[in-house]
This record gives sequence, structure tokens and C-alpha cells, in this order.
Amino acid sequence: MTPNRQCAGFSMIELSIVMIIIGLIIAGSISVYEPSMKQTLKNKNETIVRHAVETLIGFAGAHKSLPGAILNTGVVNSVQDAQLNPLQYAFDADLTAVNSICRQDETRLTVEVLKSDGSVAFSVSQVAFVIWSRGYDGKSLPDKAVGAVESAVRYSVPVYAEGQADDLVGWATLSELQAAVGCGGSGVSILADAVPAGSVGLKYGVVTFTPDGGRPPYAWCVEFPDVTRSGKVQFASGDVVLTPVAAFGGCREFPVVGAVLTMSGVRPFVSTDQGGPYDFVVHLKDGNHKIHAVNRRFSLFVTP
Repeated sequence: MTPNRQCAGFSMIELSIVMIIIGLIIAGSISVYEPSMKQTLKNKNETIVRHAVETLIGFAGAHKSLPGAILNTGVVNSVQDAQLNPLQYAFDADLTAVNSICRQDETRLTVEVLKSDGSVAFSVSQVAFVIWSRGYDGKSLPDKAVGAVESAVRYSVPVYAEGQADDLVGWATLSELQAAVGCGGSGVSILADAVPAGSVGLKYGVVTFTPDGGRPPYAWCVEFPDVTRSGKVQFASGDVVLTPVAAFGGCREFPVVGAVLTMSGVRPFVSTDQGGPYDFVVHLKDGNHKIHAVNRRFSLFVTP
């Protein structure tokens, strides 16, 4: 008869070999999977950042300004990158004011795109906002200011290099936002109703001259050659009185700074003040880097 044989299990040597093989397979899978996962996340972040830039440009076109934040505002559909880190957003502080995009012709932000050796490949000036994902490591490298930017800032954007610089950065320039808004130019003009006629024996009323366009601070000058008539009214911005120049073509400086200019009576017109017109010119300049200056002629009549 054939003797009975017991079924034997794996020996320790065999189990060790199997475990080593499984370990090699897992290690190989990880080494293949991790780069693939990083590439997938990179692709998602590129899409998220690009869509955020497009959305902010669209917001600017509709509101003529930028939002002061993107988190918890509903402005951007996705406020997190593929790693679930909040998107980072920086913007020129002046561009959140109402109608500011068409009034401004410069910003404080510059983007520098770097070469692999760290030198600057090219720069983009007059950047309105910068938005970025902090990448696979969750860090901003190099460190970047977020939120409202109130002084000149340069944003360095290194060549994407896994493990070194994996931020994905997007931006838009002021000219892109102005194109989205449809600005007709960032010039400045003077708004005022027709100057009402004055009356003999009465003080003159109040006329307000207001800037339209441009960027504060605004500065004023007035030319009123008829000294007798100009002495019956007062020009001022707030509490600061503006002394008119007694000659046309004499406004070479703008001595009074203020948001508006008013013209009001300081004494009654007398019988010798009848007639006219008594012409005067209001000059205005704004606070843009490329200063916009404008003037407008008005005529004052005095009736019996």
C-alpha cells in the first residue's frame, strides 16, 4: 500500500520570497502611480486657475471693479485647488472701488516669469490681479503677498519643477480688464450744469464742479481775468479756498486738491456788475501716473 502523505504548507523561505515579490510589485506600482497622480493634479490645477482668471475678468467686465475677496463670496466657482488648498488671490487695492477699472492707468503689480536658472525670462507690468494654486506641497514658493496690494510688488513665477516650484500662477493685466469693461479711455472731464446767471443785489448761489473719470487725487486751478466779478464769488474745495488766476493761460500749477470744486457767492452783485458774459476757465488734473489734464470754459451773466 502507498503510505499516507501529509499536505505541507509554505516554508518560511517560500513565504519570504512571496512577500519580497509582493513588496517589489507594490513599490513599482507606487513609483509609477505617484508621478501619474502628480501630473493629474497639475492638470487639474491648471484648469482651476485658468477658469478662476476667466471668471475674475468676467466679474470685472460686469462690475467695472475687482472683488475684494474670492473666498465665501461666490465670485469664483472653485475656490480650492486640486489638493483642496484655498486658491491664493492678490490684487491692486485701488481696483476694488466702484468704476475704478476705467479710471486707472497703472497698477502696483508686476509678474516676473523666470528661466530654469532663476534669471528673468520676461516681465509683465500693469497686472491687475494674480491668482495661484500652491501646488502639490501646499506651499507658495517663492512666498507671495496675498490680498490687497498697496505698494509696488513683483511676483516671481519660476518654471514649474516638481518638488521645487510647483505653484501654478495665473494673472490678468489692467488692459485686459479695461477691454472686458469696454472702457472708452481713462481720460478725465469736468461735470457741471450750465452756470446760472447772477442777480444784482443778491449773493450768488452754489455751483459744483465734479471730476468724471481719471483717478484721485484731483487738483484744481481757475482762470478768472475779470478781477472785479471774480471778487464777488469764491472757489473752494472743501475748506480750502482757491484764488483765481487773473489771466487766461495762467494755470501752470494746480494749487488746490479735492474731490470737487465749488463756486459760491461771498457778496452781492451791484448795479455795475450787470451784463457779461464774464468768462472763466476751470482746470482739472487727476492723480494717474500718466496725468490727465482738462479744462472747461464757463460764462457768468449778471441780470438786473
